[in-house]
Amino acid sequence: MKNKASKILKHILDKDFDFNTVIMEVDELRLAYRKKGEEENANIAWATKSLLCIHEDFRSAYSLLQDKKFYEAWCLMEKIEIAIGFLLRNCPGSWNAVKYISLMVGQLQSLYPYKVFMSTEILIKERTCSICGKKRMIRQHCGHFPGCVYNGEMCCDIVQAATLEGVSFVFDPEHKYAVAFLSDENGRTDQYNYMLLEEVIKFWKDPFMPWHYTTKHIHKSPDEFPDLTDEAACPCGSGKKYGECCKNDPEGVKHVVYTFGLGLVNVE
Repeated sequence: MKNKASKILKHILDKDFDFNTVIMEVDELRLAYRKKGEEENANIAWATKSLLCIHEDFRSAYSLLQDKKFYEAWCLMEKIEIAIGFLLRNCPGSWNAVKYISLMVGQLQSLYPYKVFMSTEILIKERTCSICGKKRMIRQHCGHFPGCVYNGEMCCDIVQAATLEGVSFVFDPEHKYAVAFLSDENGRTDQYNYMLLEEVIKFWKDPFMPWHYTTKHIHKSPDEFPDLTDEAACPCGSGKKYGECCKNDPEGVKHVVYTFGLGLVNVE
């Protein structure tokens, strides 16, 4: 299976690479190895499929950004980030194959304007292991750990009973999907400014064309914002009112200058 995986992944960056067909073929191999009990080969097939899905999703996220479907791209990048975490947990040697994607996803996420998220508080009353089907109990462990791969299948908890205890607004969410949007009678209203991402997609012409950015912090005179009032949102982007933020800064309104460039920096 190692040789087959190497041959497959050798062409993963080809523009005409048929992800759907190859992923199905690899998954068929995974299931066949599982049936035979060849755990090592089944796990290699799982890792190969995961890597293929990460690359496919990254290309899809790039296309969504080009179409200015920013929230949809955000959700897909969260999926990629989670998948990379599971892949590296079970196959640490695959880092070089996902290093670029991991860096690009992190850079893109840092340019998003999302600051406030919704976080659910869920009390899980009963859950079972997806590998053996046994009930999860503190004093009696089945021996399978969530997030680990066994014979080509990743273990997870199957929730049998749970209750929603509450919902909170948070700034550092465990799940980044739950962005807080405004709404009106027509549904969700996207109130966010995607200016930085729009600057990126102007020159980012290929998903595997590396880029980076640097920031410089300066101050601007309040005179540059003639319509600014104490109750208005502060131009610095803190989320506070101007009267409670930069109005009290003798140097002026805080401002960040972004400079974009081609090539990677700090890739280790």
